[in-house]
Formats: sequence, structure tokens, C-alpha cells
Amino acid sequence: MAVKKLNRQNCCLLYGDDLVSANLRKNDLIRRYFRGNPPDVTLFDGNGSYEEYKNALEGQSLFNPQTAVVIHNPFFLKRISKSEKEDRPQNDFLSLISQLPPDTFLLILQDGKPDKRTKIMKSLLSICYSEELSLMNPKDAAGTLIRMLADEGKQVDYHARAYLETVLSSWDEISAPLLQTECDKIVLMCGARSQVTQKLLEIALPEYMNQGIFRFTDALLDKNSSVVLESADRVFTDISTTIKNLGFLSAKFRKIKIFKEMQRNRRPEKEMWQALGIRSSWMWKNMANEARKVREEEAEWFLLRIFDYQLKSRQGSSDMELKDLLLEYCMK
Repeated sequence: MAVKKLNRQNCCLLYGDDLVSANLRKNDLIRRYFRGNPPDVTLFDGNGSYEEYKNALEGQSLFNPQTAVVIHNPFFLKRISKSEKEDRPQNDFLSLISQLPPDTFLLILQDGKPDKRTKIMKSLLSICYSEELSLMNPKDAAGTLIRMLADEGKQVDYHARAYLETVLSSWDEISAPLLQTECDKIVLMCGARSQVTQKLLEIALPEYMNQGIFRFTDALLDKNSSVVLESADRVFTDISTTIKNLGFLSAKFRKIKIFKEMQRNRRPEKEMWQALGIRSSWMWKNMANEARKVREEEAEWFLLRIFDYQLKSRQGSSDMELKDLLLEYCMK
């Protein structure tokens, strides 16, 4: 079916893997379209047919002439065979939404990225106003949060910048609304002060950011055995947390090993930045400061012992407690 490019404002298509942002944007679009007084929304959540969608869009309440319909994860955006032809119900549905009256609002919400090669998706992109809402690359999160704070008149000092780079780059998933929430909290905690410090961030950032591993890592790099032993039980609480945090430590010591090896071979600084994933001068300074605390052979020793510990633990033959390994490193 050939569809004229309309991009109607009362027919919206949202998709992407940032589910929090997508849901917030959905509510915002509905509220804005109806000028802050939207009707009750008819929701199809993974269910419904073309006939049911049509009835919802054409039906009007006795008490409210306005109509709002949300179709979440519709069946027609699932992958289909290239040989499958568009059928009449699909063509009728596309024709209907291309002519929606101003008092009717349709929003199609898809979790993840639909296949834009399908005929139905190409048609929807021609008819609807569309937005992709995807999760942020963790490597970009620190810079984004720093810009958010700058917009609020707050300056992040050097140590706080390095801390943010370390913390946020280790996350699996980051959304803009989450960073905005943290920004608002940090601004509130700053009060009249214009500068954001590392100490304030350590208090402000929530526990789910797993701050414990960062303070623990600092103590391990400093070979502060008393702090390492006291903190170990809070950092390595269960199997999944232990695997994740040992992975973080391994990545840290692997970077130190790479730094030392490249430095020993007099590699250009630009090449070292690329190999280590360095994106800013404060990340570079922080990397250099951490590397100064560890000899190359110590980093290699730690990596090998961690690998050996994990292997034997999976085989059920480990004769060493994790605390013993950590203490042995501190004593080197």
C-alpha cells in the first residue's frame, strides 16, 4: 500500500530499549495533545486485533467526545516473512489512522527496535510522528550528567569527574530520566554551593550504583588490608554480586597491566588512550594515579590468582577463601 508522508501529530510511534523514557514520553505526548486534560486511555497491551483497534479509535464516549488509544507491543510489528503480503485489514487500519480526526489520538509503543524493512513499519513511519528512545551508552553518561549539572549552575571538580567516569561507565543500563533524577538530587544536596565534590557524590549516589566496590577498590589499590578485610563481606555478598565485583576488579587490574606494558614500551599517549578507552583528561589522570600504586608484576599476579580462584570455585575445588587472596595481595 502506497502511503503519502503525513507524520500526523495525533498518531505517534515510540520505540526503543529505554522503557522508562518511552513511558514518560508516552504520558507527556498524551497530556500535551489534550492540553493537560486527556480522556481515559484505552490500552491494548500486547493484545487486540485490527477490528478491536478500529472500534476503539472510532468509538466515542457519551461523556467525552475525545478519544485516546495506546497500542503497546502490537502483533503487527513482530517480524514477518518477506513473502507475506499486506492483507485487507492491515490496509484498512493504515487508511484509518492516516485520517484520524483531531479529537482522536493514537500512540503505538514498541519495546525494542522493530524491523523497519517491513511494509507495515515503513507505512507507519510515513504516517506517524515517530521517536526512538534508546538507552544511553554508559561511556557517555558521566559527560551527560556533568552537562545537566552545569545547566543548573553546578561545577563538578576534578576528583568528582573522575569518580563519575568510573562509576557510571561500569553500569549495564543508563537512561536519561535516571540521570536527571540524580542530577536533581545532587543539586538539592549542594544547596548554595556551586561545586560538586567527590565526597558529596559518594553520599548522593544510591546503593544500586554499587558504590561499595569503588571504595573497596581504592582500599585494595592502597593495600589497606584492614579496610579490605572489613569491607569484603559487604562487597561480596552472594554469588551474582561476587561474580560482578570480581569482574570489575579484573577489568581494573587488566587496564593497569595494559597501561604499565604500553608505558614500558614507550607507546604514544594517544595510542594508550585508545587501548584503555580513555575519553577525557581526568580519566587519564585517574588511570595514571591508580597505575602508580601497582607494579606490573603485581597486576599480573592478581589477574592470574583471580582467574585461578574463579576456575576452582566453579569446579568446587577451591581451597582458598577470597579474603585470603585479597589479604595476600595487600601483603605483597
